[in-house]
Amino acid sequence: MISWPGVVSMAGDAELIYVADQRDWDADDGPCHSVYAEDDYLLDASGQVYRLVKTVAGRTIPEATTATRTLIEVLGLVKAHAAQSGSCCVAKLYAASIRQAIELVKSVDE
Repeated sequence: MISWPGVVSMAGDAELIYVADQRDWDADDGPCHSVYAEDDYLLDASGQVYRLVKTVAGRTIPEATTATRTLIEVLGLVKAHAAQSGSCCVAKLYAASIRQAIELVKSVDE
């Protein structure tokens, strides 16, 4: 079960796509209707990694893997995303949990 919020990480790109909850994922224009590459993944608030290659009726169904990300790894992803988005003081970004780090993506994008 996905622990929301989450982010979609696209292979070879620092951009992260913030996904607030299941409703956001399932929305008509939401990320579940996108086509993903083999190395793209959804990362949830617990650090669990989900593959995005299974589709059913045009919807992408996240599949849990055994992979996880640590807070340090997630902060690295968030900092790269913030830098690509043109944010300043990226090195000062800090979060006490993976959930907080993912919420930073939402803040950077606003």
